[in-house]
Amino acid sequence: MGKRWIDHLRVTLVLAVPLFASACSSDEDGPDTNDGDKPAVSVSKEALINRAYIVSKLSDELTIIDLKKLEIIGQVRTLGEGNHMAELNADFTKAFVDSAETNESVVVDLKKLEVTNRLEITGHPTHLSLSRDGKMMAIVEEEDNAISFVDPKTETVIKRLEGFMTPHFVRWAPDGQFAYVANIGAHFLTKVDIQKLEIVGTIPLDGIEPTPRAAFAEDETGFADAQIDSDGILHAADIGKGRVLVYDTNSQEKLPELEVGPKPWIVYAEHPFTTIQVRLVPNLGDMTITSIKAKTRAVSMIPDAADHDSNGVNYSPLVPDKAFVMNRLKEEISVIDTDTGEITDHIAVGGTTETASTTPDGKWIVAAVSSANKVVVIDAVTNEIVKTFDNVGKYPWSVTIPNGQNYCH
Repeated sequence: MGKRWIDHLRVTLVLAVPLFASACSSDEDGPDTNDGDKPAVSVSKEALINRAYIVSKLSDELTIIDLKKLEIIGQVRTLGEGNHMAELNADFTKAFVDSAETNESVVVDLKKLEVTNRLEITGHPTHLSLSRDGKMMAIVEEEDNAISFVDPKTETVIKRLEGFMTPHFVRWAPDGQFAYVANIGAHFLTKVDIQKLEIVGTIPLDGIEPTPRAAFAEDETGFADAQIDSDGILHAADIGKGRVLVYDTNSQEKLPELEVGPKPWIVYAEHPFTTIQVRLVPNLGDMTITSIKAKTRAVSMIPDAADHDSNGVNYSPLVPDKAFVMNRLKEEISVIDTDTGEITDHIAVGGTTETASTTPDGKWIVAAVSSANKVVVIDAVTNEIVKTFDNVGKYPWSVTIPNGQNYCH
């Protein structure tokens, strides 16, 4: 997360310890190919889907949680430093873990629970995302203003594309033709042709000339993300300008911008839940939440629902009129009735809440509580913490669940 990470931690990264992995075996789905003298590991497709992967920032573990049993079933020592997040390949048999301080993306075999490859990705790799067809992984290189496009099958870099301004996240449009890059160092998005892997345009805020000098966003006050909802509508909050850029990726037309609160972080619009009819953005400047209606794009404000470092908003299809806001400084998750705009609950988590992921069925919200070195599992219907995991490494930072609501910061 660049300067924002340094500003709110100012700590020294802990060096990785020797490689260790505890392998697991689950419901059989046919034998795997034996690798040398190692016994084959049999893990079913169902078992791979029902997992959560926790990346810790100040130690090198990738922690694996079985979401059916609510048990830690393994940890893989990646030997990474400053690990940021994990992304999965299309069949959930591999995880790519970005190690920002060693300039690598570490490949983990999720059946054997072992590191199998290390891809050199220069320029401080942080966020990564899989294309909708599963054929490409995009990895941002924030310090080099570049993106590496990786083939997750062959684990090779297809192309390294330069010309961004501190790229922070890549989002893939449903049309399969274009990807959109949020530049946190500029007041514009960058449009990439997926087939050619070339930059084909920029989408600036109103009144901004799309040139590096005119669009420069000092102190990373541009776009942290550019999430695309199930209707193909992109929402990107500009931190410095307090506006949300809205773009129809289907017609490739810019829609009217929306005024929100000061220092909006991310509009949480991209997730697998089609029944959610709002897109919420925490405004870090005044601790409000802006609610944007999906169809009408009507805007309303919810006071005191966020804090000055709220890093996530989660939803559940089981309770489509509820939203869960990760309030890092308040050490809680606030629960909002999105119909009335009322705060209905506060879930105390006992530490700084970083990010969370919702399971695809909407049952669990799995949240990283960084300062307490733990992860909590919350029942989305009752708001109760049903499980706490304490042995997840130092400073758990991000959570990834197959087919779930996944994001980073």
